[in-house]
Amino acid sequence: MLILFDLDDTLIETSKCLTPLYLKLAFDSMSQVGLDSSEESFTQLLALNKKAISSRFAIEQFLGTHSNKEEILAAGLEALKTPLPKNAVIELVPGALEVLDALKKQHDLALVTKGDSLLQLQKMEKAGIQPGQFSKLIVGSAPSKKFDYQRVLEELDVAPSEAIVCGDRVSVDLTPAKELGVYTVHFRNGRGLVHCEPKESVDLTIETLKELQEVFLET
Repeated sequence: MLILFDLDDTLIETSKCLTPLYLKLAFDSMSQVGLDSSEESFTQLLALNKKAISSRFAIEQFLGTHSNKEEILAAGLEALKTPLPKNAVIELVPGALEVLDALKKQHDLALVTKGDSLLQLQKMEKAGIQPGQFSKLIVGSAPSKKFDYQRVLEELDVAPSEAIVCGDRVSVDLTPAKELGVYTVHFRNGRGLVHCEPKESVDLTIETLKELQEVFLET
């Protein structure tokens, strides 16, 4: 069996540890090109982010119909690619390393994530997640993860019926996998606590990664 993992909010606590830091970097960059830099404005951005499917969407919603939206948005999005600050703190999802080690003994593992390649790899390194644990690692830039899942299945010669995808956001991580016939596991964590529809794209819902190990590890 091939188990494909998402990274952010599935293996590392991105929303909890890194998102506020990167939103502040984005906010400061946007302020330099004309955004209202008041504390109240930043609080509003943080509030919008709590219900947004990503930091990008939170920023876009925050800017609304701002007269200088495109320039300000570009500055904010560029800031989201900032290399990981040395003082950044990254927390692993509880049990992440142990679950990966245990599952790897019986299954092939892959990692499919979205974002800036350098930043995603820096997150993994700081969190202690070794790239060598995965038979395939993709940092995708396509609009849908479906293309990345297809690539992994084809390159590893695995049928969709022999694969599992575990992620926190249903529409981003799981719906594309379900369209390919892959078994989907919704991990209710991070943004996945809010963005959990459509439920028909989910075969299993878990509250902890340990549950994944319990279900898919033969004893």
